[in-house]
Amino acid sequence: MPFPATQQNRKRRDLLAAVGFLSPNFLGFALFVAYPIIYSLYLVFTNRSLKPAIPMKWIGLANAFELLGFGHRPEYTGSDQGLWLVLWFVAWLLFALGVLLTLVAMNRKWNGIRAGGWLALATGTGLLALSLATRSHPGWGLFGVTWAMASVFLILDDDKPFSGPGLSGPLCILTASLGVHLLKNGFLLRWQAHDPLFWKYLYNTLFLMFLVPIQIAGSLALALILARPVVRCLPPERVILLFVSLGLGGAGFLVLWLIGHADFAVLWLLFFLITAGGLFFDSVVFRTLFFIPSFTAGVAIMLLWKQMFNPDFGILNEPVRIFYNLFNIKAELPRWIYDPGLAKPSLIVMGFWTLVGGTNMLVYLAGLAGIPEELYEASEIDGANRWQRFKDVTWPQLAPTTFYIVVVTTIAGIQGGFEQARVMTEGGPAGSTKTLSYYIYEKAFQELSMGYASAIAWIMFIMIFGLTALNWKFGNRYVNE
Repeated sequence: MPFPATQQNRKRRDLLAAVGFLSPNFLGFALFVAYPIIYSLYLVFTNRSLKPAIPMKWIGLANAFELLGFGHRPEYTGSDQGLWLVLWFVAWLLFALGVLLTLVAMNRKWNGIRAGGWLALATGTGLLALSLATRSHPGWGLFGVTWAMASVFLILDDDKPFSGPGLSGPLCILTASLGVHLLKNGFLLRWQAHDPLFWKYLYNTLFLMFLVPIQIAGSLALALILARPVVRCLPPERVILLFVSLGLGGAGFLVLWLIGHADFAVLWLLFFLITAGGLFFDSVVFRTLFFIPSFTAGVAIMLLWKQMFNPDFGILNEPVRIFYNLFNIKAELPRWIYDPGLAKPSLIVMGFWTLVGGTNMLVYLAGLAGIPEELYEASEIDGANRWQRFKDVTWPQLAPTTFYIVVVTTIAGIQGGFEQARVMTEGGPAGSTKTLSYYIYEKAFQELSMGYASAIAWIMFIMIFGLTALNWKFGNRYVNE
């Protein structure tokens, strides 16, 4: 039924008023979000530079080819026999695996296993035909095809009892190891990257992402500990423990201070003061303490850790120095962030300390609070122990929470690494802590090559999109079970 004219005018005025109120947000999004994204995508296909002497022109996919491409190494004079041996081995392996999986899945409802078997069989047959029909250099194609086959097989393998890593996990590990062998002993000897720094910094980025599973596991462990009361004694007993803690803290502080270990004296006193606070306020104190590094200024934390990592007077080398002196060991003290081999693990240690009690811990605490107590009571009645209650009750109930944390933390891991490297190491030593985000900064604001930096940024976006899609695929599967 049509509205009267006055009501239609009123709705039109309300719509115009709403658009007027929302227009600043729309305008801000268009100017500061949408336009930079679209313009950066346009810059990917240009040689845009902030240097006046370089005119801007359209170069198509040249930036992407420069970043991802490989060229023939002119000084290479070796044989490709190793490549052919690995090619034949992988081809026959895939052929045999395809036959085996197809036979295993026959007359059963293991559709994923059957599809994976046919895929392995087809891939192995194709590689055998390739090795017989051509004498080119198929090492790079072998690595890509086998890894793609393993990935697709992992996606298809969703039927029990061979779900998850049952068969597809070992297959991925096998193909990845063979691919690494190919790259090291064949491909990289004959071919060289157009931009080796990109691949080096990509490796650094992926190495630093080892922090992601460690951080998630640590946050879950902390949340499980702090979700329930930490102090399980009556008030009179708490008072006795309080005096004992303060007495031990004060006595230990005086002893350590008098013998010249001022740093350890302060740490000893802080430990017992925290214990006393826990006796008064229970787990609230520990939740607050673990969360403090997350909202403390990032640069201040990094500068503090930089001093702790100092090989000459940093506190981390004090116990190492004492241990060396105690056992008369004549060895150089660890140089931490000043050593190319220890720089990335040192940043991982700092990142774990900073993030393990952060937002992920709070999200897990919220997820644990939403688990019905009736489930735990029912599991206790059934005789489940603590591990069984975690495996069958807590972990399945936390699946949506874990899925969210994995997606967000993975995205942050790929994008991160710039602040730590810039403040603590300036990308050193020998570029061992530079990540893709740091490379974008170098290309854009030091070399003023905006087109090349935009290409790196969009490659990072493709990586993030791909990993997020995989997380969404597998995460939704386990969330919906």
